Amino acid sequence: MTDSGAYSADMQGATNPGAHPGSGTGMLTPAQWCEHNSWQLPNGVLFSAEAAANDPALKPADYRSALDIAEMLNGTDGKKPTPEQVRMIEAGPAPTLVIAGAGSGKTATMVDRVIWLVDNGFVRPEEVLGVTFTRKAATELRSRMRAGLNTLRRSRRVAPSDEELREGIADPTVLTYHSYANNLVKEYGLRLGVEQDAQMLGDAQKWQLAAQIVQYWEGELPLDKDGVPVSAATMINQMLQLSDECAEHLVEPQQVIDFCTEQLAAYAAVPEPRRETKTERDIQKVQRLLRNRRVYARMAISYARVKSRMQVLDFGDLMRFAARIAEADPAIREGERARFKVVLLDEFQDTSHAQMSLFSSIYGADEAAGIPAHPVMAVGDPKQSIYGFRGASDGQMFSFYRHFPTPHAQPLFLSVAWRNDISVLNAANHVAEKLKEVPEWVRAADGDITAAQVPDLRPRCALVGEPGSPAFEQAAAGMVGRVDLTYHDSDREEAVAIAERIAAMRAQAVREYERAYAAHRSGDGSVRPRLKMPEIAVLARVHGQLDPIRVECERLGIPVQQVGLGGLLSQPEVVDLVAALRVLADPNRSDALARLLTGARWRLGAADMLALGDWAQSLVRERERALREQMALCMLAEAEDADDAAAINLQAEHLRAAQERLDETLKGAVEDSSGYASLIEAVENLPQDGADGEPLYGEQYRGRRFSPAALERLRAFAEQMRVLRAGLSEDLGTLLYEIERTMLLDIELAVRPGTDPLGSRANLDAFHEVAAAYGMSAPRINAMIYAGSDGVSAEEGDPGARRFLLSSGGVSYVMGFLAWLERADDEEKGLALGAVEPDPNAVQLMTMHAAKGLEWDHVLLPGLCGSATGGQTPNLWQMSANAALPWPLRGDREYLPSILETPEEITAFEKAKDLEDYLAEHKDDAAEHAGMEDRRLMYVAMTRARNLLALSAYRWKSTAAQPLPVQPFWEELMEMLFKSLFDMGTPTVDAPSVRFEETMDTPWAAPQLVGMGLSYTMPNPADKRKKVHLNHVRRWAEQLAESKYRLVEPVTLVHGTVVDPSNLPPAPDEAALLEDLELYPLDADELTPAQAEARANARATYAEQVQRYAWALVEVMAPALAQDWQLAAPSARARTVAENCTRLNLPVPEWIIEATEREKWREAQPPQPGFSPTVAAALPIEVRGQFAQKNYEDRNPNMGAVLTAMWPFDPLERPVIWRWASDDALNRGTEAVLRRGQHEQLEREIAINSSSRREAVERAALAVELAVGAGEDNLHQSGAVAGESANHPAPAAPAASAVHGESAIPESLRQQAVDWEREADLLLLMMGQTDPVLSDQLPGHLSASTFIRLSEDPQGTVHQLMRPVPQRPSRAATIGTAVHALIEEHFGVAPSADPLEVPDAEDTVGVDLPGSAAASAASTSAAPAEPADSSDSADPSESANPADLQEQDEFTFEDDFEESESELDASVQRLWERFANSEWGSDEWKDRIWAVEYPVETHIEGVSLRGRIDAVFRTEDEDGERWVLVDWKSGSRPKMATMQSRRFQLGLYRIAFSRIMGVDPERISTVFVYLGGKGVAEVWDHQIRGGLPSEAQLAKVIREARKG
Repeated sequence: MTDSGAYSADMQGATNPGAHPGSGTGMLTPAQWCEHNSWQLPNGVLFSAEAAANDPALKPADYRSALDIAEMLNGTDGKKPTPEQVRMIEAGPAPTLVIAGAGSGKTATMVDRVIWLVDNGFVRPEEVLGVTFTRKAATELRSRMRAGLNTLRRSRRVAPSDEELREGIADPTVLTYHSYANNLVKEYGLRLGVEQDAQMLGDAQKWQLAAQIVQYWEGELPLDKDGVPVSAATMINQMLQLSDECAEHLVEPQQVIDFCTEQLAAYAAVPEPRRETKTERDIQKVQRLLRNRRVYARMAISYARVKSRMQVLDFGDLMRFAARIAEADPAIREGERARFKVVLLDEFQDTSHAQMSLFSSIYGADEAAGIPAHPVMAVGDPKQSIYGFRGASDGQMFSFYRHFPTPHAQPLFLSVAWRNDISVLNAANHVAEKLKEVPEWVRAADGDITAAQVPDLRPRCALVGEPGSPAFEQAAAGMVGRVDLTYHDSDREEAVAIAERIAAMRAQAVREYERAYAAHRSGDGSVRPRLKMPEIAVLARVHGQLDPIRVECERLGIPVQQVGLGGLLSQPEVVDLVAALRVLADPNRSDALARLLTGARWRLGAADMLALGDWAQSLVRERERALREQMALCMLAEAEDADDAAAINLQAEHLRAAQERLDETLKGAVEDSSGYASLIEAVENLPQDGADGEPLYGEQYRGRRFSPAALERLRAFAEQMRVLRAGLSEDLGTLLYEIERTMLLDIELAVRPGTDPLGSRANLDAFHEVAAAYGMSAPRINAMIYAGSDGVSAEEGDPGARRFLLSSGGVSYVMGFLAWLERADDEEKGLALGAVEPDPNAVQLMTMHAAKGLEWDHVLLPGLCGSATGGQTPNLWQMSANAALPWPLRGDREYLPSILETPEEITAFEKAKDLEDYLAEHKDDAAEHAGMEDRRLMYVAMTRARNLLALSAYRWKSTAAQPLPVQPFWEELMEMLFKSLFDMGTPTVDAPSVRFEETMDTPWAAPQLVGMGLSYTMPNPADKRKKVHLNHVRRWAEQLAESKYRLVEPVTLVHGTVVDPSNLPPAPDEAALLEDLELYPLDADELTPAQAEARANARATYAEQVQRYAWALVEVMAPALAQDWQLAAPSARARTVAENCTRLNLPVPEWIIEATEREKWREAQPPQPGFSPTVAAALPIEVRGQFAQKNYEDRNPNMGAVLTAMWPFDPLERPVIWRWASDDALNRGTEAVLRRGQHEQLEREIAINSSSRREAVERAALAVELAVGAGEDNLHQSGAVAGESANHPAPAAPAASAVHGESAIPESLRQQAVDWEREADLLLLMMGQTDPVLSDQLPGHLSASTFIRLSEDPQGTVHQLMRPVPQRPSRAATIGTAVHALIEEHFGVAPSADPLEVPDAEDTVGVDLPGSAAASAASTSAAPAEPADSSDSADPSESANPADLQEQDEFTFEDDFEESESELDASVQRLWERFANSEWGSDEWKDRIWAVEYPVETHIEGVSLRGRIDAVFRTEDEDGERWVLVDWKSGSRPKMATMQSRRFQLGLYRIAFSRIMGVDPERISTVFVYLGGKGVAEVWDHQIRGGLPSEAQLAKVIREARKG
């Protein structure tokens, strides 16, 4: 029944509580639920949770509220939803917008809503659709829903029905926005001409295809401001950007062309000024950019046509086609609505216009057809809309009810932050305060949500009582948190300080653990503590800000992980692999060859590389010489054959002419063919050995000669390259593995210091995956792109459209792969690095964008200075080349500062100057729009912190000529500190605050500013286009110098901080200066030149002393005042400042006096309702700074600095990187070192001092020498050590060695060496008494059942493998073999043959052991017949496990129990009947069967793991093919403890099947089906605790077995 048809049905039965559910007309469609905003129970009754809350009589008998379900799932004392969350969970079906703040638990609440809907029978799980942005978020949401529904099933008050036992509860569908669009395009794309096998283009492939469009473009070209065509790269990027934006906003490129043409005509109608200007005016720039956009739109049309012919898509096309499909056919809308009755849209603030159009077309209201909206709940936070650069718009969320209209519009809010402490929330809310202001240029429609409606985040203590109540204040006291602002002199000092602070945090955690552990050891009854490092993250705008911090952390030994980096192609092992491919495929890539030859594998030195270059040049000269001789001979032969005698007589003249002709010919020939000295060619043509074994270089060779070792290595290299080059036509993956093996990259990575052997391969494995993915689709696309002139031809009437056809003359497969890698390096940031498991112990470094959705205990935000927009000046779309699509054509134009959208608005200006002024007036609108996005990004970064938020900035960037101002967010947080002086009783943030410039006259009265040495800028009152720099520290020093201030005695401030003048330089002696000046006449004319110079020097010396003393005073007083100010309660800080000024004899400003009076008045007032002193005071900021005078100069003290390091360097020492003040200082220092050997008094400082290992290595070497000598002495003296006979004489140690050891080794180290020796003796003795497992004592292959035993009992299993004993077949094995045969017969599929399988291969333990062939033959001959599958539950491994046999409820037999054949047949028949009557025996699964007894084999840790999968089923879901691997078990379901080892079998099957079929493991499900016991029981992989093991866990089992 369609929605439109259902809406006209009789409603009487639906509203009647006694309506029968099967009456047909009584059941409503979901769209009709929305009309009533009520859910419909299975009996047809309409139900509203809101109405039931007001009238309990309306609640059905079996209804459970959100609180009831929470109590059922979590217990009486467990977590319960908040009132806001309850409203979201129990909201009606009408379209609902939920604005959920950061950390408010929106994901958990969405899951609770699904459970509430399913539990009360409103919908089935498979009728719920969840959509989010990333695969990671979709996976998390899906797993949470699945876990909640499984818990619901186990906790129901009634037993599951037979249908539920048979089918189980289905999972909701959770997809990403692009996956949902992809499903629609795959299913219905043929209606738009899109084939189902259309390939998706990556960024690099898009760029390659676009480059071909630009390369063969024959039309108009876009121009720069000088009238010159822009670069090809700019054309490509702009064309792709315009194409993507057109797709995101559902605009055709032809619409862009028409719009630009209309705008150009309108601008042309505005009269131009008579006088021409030298620079390009705004109006001229607008017209030029409009013409350029028109050209890019034409290119985009050609790009779209080419993609259509090639049947390829990009992600923009995917969403555009999906939106067109949804709009075009009502049947599609009806089908999707029937399939999904409830839709949940997550992260809704990041949706684009196309995504909004797609979902509103399907699930929104259709007024023309009379169809109401569908039950849709959109959840998001407009304050976290940070992906505007990817097409998202914060305005989309506000216009939700415009796209999903409903008479029941009622947005819901989640405003309680479970993550952040109060200080962090206060800071984040204050930064986001300006987001509530709606700019004038916003043209929101009536009914849109406004930003002012979005509430601030509240602390979680708000749930215990009203702010100000005792319960609230008590709870708030435990979650105050901390916010720090730290100001540094330079970016380098900031990186050092952050690394040292992180080290201090981690050291504090260690100290706390040690104290707790000591208390536990003392017997205080406490639980043994565990060391837990704090979770720390450093977030920055770009990765470049994180690099120096990573370097400093690594210097201090702090483990770090930099997340989200590209650069796979820049990793050393990958660069080596790519370089080898280039050498094999391109003989001109000598640079790649040089990298290989100088690398770790071949190790050629500089001298031999120079010799290789000389040899390559000699080959060029030899080729040229041969060519000259050949041409000369030809010309002489022509002269001798001439009939004209005169020609022969004029031989000399003829030869001169021939030489000129030869030179002219050679000029082109040599340049074209022989002028390039290829090192690759030189390697292929190395000198051969003569009869005496010496290499033959030739008589004409004058270059350097190879060393014997280099020549040997080069020949081996050439031979291996020839072997590899023969495999260029093979599979790319095979070729890469051969290169890896040949270059020993695998060994090099395995022994890399400080890395796990498996983890060290992460990047190399990632590159293999890239190559495999390329091989699936790229060859076809790449061949089309690189068809070149063989396959590209113009179409008539369309100079931009080209045919891209497959051409046999295209480049080779490997060259295509290398070309694609070059583009991927630029367009895809060098490809993503290999996935490494997150290290909970490591500090996470990532960008603010990547941190969205994550949280940590401590978050540090560095570099909050300079431009917040990353250096780009925002501008209107008319004057910005970065805005490809004109804003008036965008779907979110109402929320953009778009002006002059129509030609009429433009032609309304009578003068060009008026139009110029209008554009200039609105430039600030674009800056305001960009500033809002930056503010949202800052809000996201701040709300990642739980307890500590540390913000930092710096004054000088290493290359900046001017000091960098702090960003606006910094100043706003400083305003909060001023607010504490004026508005402690006001809960809002809108109170007036003292402006920074007003504190310049008395900077000591603003210790929170001066304490960090803040430098900031403000608009220049004289010229608003310029800014002035203000600095309290310099102003303070100037005032102290002018006032001749002196500090003689220590001064104790209000809260105990002491200002100590003991370290100050001597105070300037003015009396001594006056005495010096009295020696000279007062009249300057009477001074001699010597007297004038002496008097000037005296004054300069005094001024220098005054300045030095003033700066030292500031350096002492500023931190002390700041610290005392921080120690004061916020309600008494003004009085603290006033009292401290008095104690230091500094003037107290008038505004501080007023603030003290206000504080006294405020204390006398009763507390205001809803005011919390704890919340108001919760922004403790630690202000720290440096006050070196050089940092307050107008010139950057770091400007011109030079970094140097000596090379080569000692590997044990590592390089010390020095920073020189300038090039002159470097030159002077170099001269001093080289000529005079002087290392002192150099103008340099250590920039990076890597730790030295020399001392530790030398000490260890001496200890080993001593230990060896002491061991030999003890052996000689004691007579026997570790089983050695006293008859063996010990060699005499030289006396010098003994003396050296005695003098060089400290006593403590000598004793330590003796202890090492004693421990070594004990270990050797233990090794002789045990039977260890050696690496070669594992066979070359293991069956799945043997591997399970290996995981349970490594030592016992290996011993059994070493000494195989024949065993009689168990009863379970006999039954299992018979049942398997019946199941195979039922499915009618023959068992899959394994071409690699040998007799007894599954259970021939020990056959691969070296030297044990006889034992293997004996065990094989004595072995019994093998059952159908030794890897399932009917194999001997299961029967041999007594615990498993005891767990079988129905069958429990002793080993020697003899059973008749009829009894065995009865048991087999009983198990077969259970299978046949179960779901697995149905025709549905019979139709899905793909294989039975499917053999699999995979290699883990050098061991071949083999097995047979009992049954393989192939199914399909919305994402494509899905596979189900089944293992039949004849026993009953074991306990979950036993499943922990059995899960290795399913994990092995999934990994092996994934590798064989090339299927994503996530698309493979595995299950044990137990036929014994009381009924058929299933154990799916997701039901096993811990899930299936990964490849690393399988490898660990083998490693542990080898270790014994």
